[in-house]
Amino acid sequence: VNAFLDSLPAALKQAFGLAELRLDLPEGYYGYLAGFIILATSIYAVLAGAQILSKEINKKTAETTFTLPVTRTRIIAMKMTAAVINCVILTAVTFIGTLAAFAAFDIGPDFISGVAVFMLFIFLLQLLFLLAGLLASVLTKRHKLTGTMVASITIGIYFLSFIYKLGENTEFLKYFIPFEYFPASDVIHGNSLELFGFIIVPVLIAAFFFTSFKLVVKKDI
Repeated sequence: VNAFLDSLPAALKQAFGLAELRLDLPEGYYGYLAGFIILATSIYAVLAGAQILSKEINKKTAETTFTLPVTRTRIIAMKMTAAVINCVILTAVTFIGTLAAFAAFDIGPDFISGVAVFMLFIFLLQLLFLLAGLLASVLTKRHKLTGTMVASITIGIYFLSFIYKLGENTEFLKYFIPFEYFPASDVIHGNSLELFGFIIVPVLIAAFFFTSFKLVVKKDI
């Protein structure tokens, strides 16, 4: 496998994060798969967040739901709680599935603990995209296109990481790409991570949360 990787163009290996990975080792192979796992879980989260409000409007159930003797923020909070629980379940299933898939390989406690920590970062990014989806559904007036819009933006941000890895003088781009805040290979190997991700993600989560709940009260539904 490593011989095949060595035969690939350097730019291609850099784009897919294969330049420093060994696919014959569990840590290396998981480091390669991790990007797709993050993308899939993030798309799920952003769509779940967008549907919290847009689904009610598209199905024309908002007129009934939001006229109940319950505050609008409480209804959104309850739906948000359900979405967060679903993200927790998805993260747990992903973790268990990862261990089951790699059970046939020679994995040790370091690999298991590394994947467990990485799952925490995946869940953190899910919260970020979940609230980003909710905020998008609050801001937009074209609710039928909200899901397509937020999924496209998420995929676009993911592919922006290819430009970051391939381009010259593109180091600044990583600060706009949440997928690059917690690299799987660094997490699993116990390498130090940049402080920026630990600061900006909670800040964005809090900002998206408070902005969404403040605006949803005033939104004309």
